[in-house]
Amino acid sequence: MPRKLKLNSLTSDKHAVQQLISEAIEYGDVVGELQYREKLEKLDKEISLIKNANETNASVALFFGGEPVLGSQGILASFAGNALENFQELINKAFASKENGSLGERGKIPLKANSNLMITQVAKGSFGFILEEVSDQIEITETALKHTVDYVLELINASAQPDDETFEKLIESLDKRVLQSLKDFFITLDKAHSTMRLVGDEQEYSLDSNWIHRARLRTEATEIDEDEDMVDLKVLGLLPEHCKFEALTREGNIIYGSTTRLAAEQFSSELIGKQVRVNLLTKSIKPLHRPERTVFKLIEFLDKNL
Repeated sequence: MPRKLKLNSLTSDKHAVQQLISEAIEYGDVVGELQYREKLEKLDKEISLIKNANETNASVALFFGGEPVLGSQGILASFAGNALENFQELINKAFASKENGSLGERGKIPLKANSNLMITQVAKGSFGFILEEVSDQIEITETALKHTVDYVLELINASAQPDDETFEKLIESLDKRVLQSLKDFFITLDKAHSTMRLVGDEQEYSLDSNWIHRARLRTEATEIDEDEDMVDLKVLGLLPEHCKFEALTREGNIIYGSTTRLAAEQFSSELIGKQVRVNLLTKSIKPLHRPERTVFKLIEFLDKNL
């Protein structure tokens, strides 16, 4: 279960116990007050443990409301199936894009088996599902899938925000096929007149039907064209930890952008000022009501000795 969901539940219990303590004091119930204070102490310890716990695996809760949901009693099976499938596909593609750098126009999604989540619980309060990364191994650090889930939650929220700026910053890192899955997700929600609440390890976002409709319009109106080529560049700078680069083209133009993890690992300081051959992704982004812009992503170094 996501850390934030656990904390929400425990915090709610804490407020209820604090109210009971106030009532016990008001009515002079000394025994009751002592019992409630003992309960409050246990809750404070649980909250502290969860806040300080090292959560390494991905976990997210999706709550749905609106027309497909009948209170906390049930949810339309067809809607739930489509929404969860769209969400999982979005996770799969975002994970593959982050790990590989580019998905290509079509074909199988790389590393799909490494980015599948499992439904581990059904959550009440509207109607929701808890999806988690299940593994036999105990991870010491946060997994790549956990980072991907956090990124996707931010992406979904940014798509629905009233201002365009947050979304437009994020789409610079979007793969074309990731954008398509994002569109499909919002189309499913919007057609069903659904609302949604997303709860991650630290994030919590609520989207009403108007926000979901705005996200659908925004993503449907956004186009991404990609072109991957071998080009020769003079490396001016590269920050491996931040996956950012700056280079000079043969035509004398300075370009900058992001790099894949592979390119960052291939980089060494000896490449600064050298002419190299790289695999470069050029992406043209056409957002809603904004001028088209071009961003670059360095996929990998092909020849470091030109």
